Amino acid sequence: MEILTTREWATVIWAFILFVYAMVHRQIREAFWNVVKIFFGKKLRILWGIIFLYVLGITLIFYQLPFWDNAFIKDIIVWFVFSGLIYCMNAVSKEADEEYIRKVLKDNLKLTIVLEFIISTFTFNIWVELVIIPITTIIVIMNVIAEREEEYEKVHKLLDMVLAVAGFWILYETIKIGIHEYKELDALNTFISFMIPIVYLILIIPLEYILELYSKYEVLFVRMSFKEAKDKKIQRRHRWLVIKVCKFSVHKVTLFQKKYWCKMYSRMSVAEFENLIKEFRSECNNER
Repeated sequence: MEILTTREWATVIWAFILFVYAMVHRQIREAFWNVVKIFFGKKLRILWGIIFLYVLGITLIFYQLPFWDNAFIKDIIVWFVFSGLIYCMNAVSKEADEEYIRKVLKDNLKLTIVLEFIISTFTFNIWVELVIIPITTIIVIMNVIAEREEEYEKVHKLLDMVLAVAGFWILYETIKIGIHEYKELDALNTFISFMIPIVYLILIIPLEYILELYSKYEVLFVRMSFKEAKDKKIQRRHRWLVIKVCKFSVHKVTLFQKKYWCKMYSRMSVAEFENLIKEFRSECNNER
């Protein structure tokens, strides 16, 4: 099994070209390093570290199994960089709600993953890939921009059609290549490579949920601090009462933030806050 496919080599080559271009131009270079500094800020470094150690732990368990092959490391790294990190980052974003994990599973566990795997396994020669990658990337970017602007609706439809035709052509040519090359593949290793993104997606769900829950609690407690007395003892009491009701439910934390946080005020007595919690608990019980 080759370490990188021709498509992956083409991607590496184009990434290197873009990196060199960015380093040569001062303004782009400065902007690039600013993005890198933000990307590796203190809080994000902690997040990256947690995700990395979690995925590393899963990988070390698989490493002990008899079917392990070091060739799988590349598939795991690709999944970690382009999928795992993104799933976990989105889990701590403001847009993530109680349906976030279900949406991730729904978007990724489709029959199209079989087609995507076939297309990524049987690739064209390096020169064709070097041409296809920049062209499709430019068209996709143009399509995303056109989709956001009503005045470019016709352009968006045209680009959708172009991408659909290109997709069918690539799939057709890939199947032709696959018919001639499938016998060269190791059946077990190929199946495991196909399953890696699915298995890791499922196994990372607990971490995603924990990160999302922590993020929701953090946002809620920060907002609560603006409507509380400065007494740390009272603040800890408030947080403990909220945690007692919400426990490990993202839905309940979100519900409290949406409907009950706004009812708080800085001179609120302990008894008043406890009554607010009783009202909140009652609504949670009625939802069952």
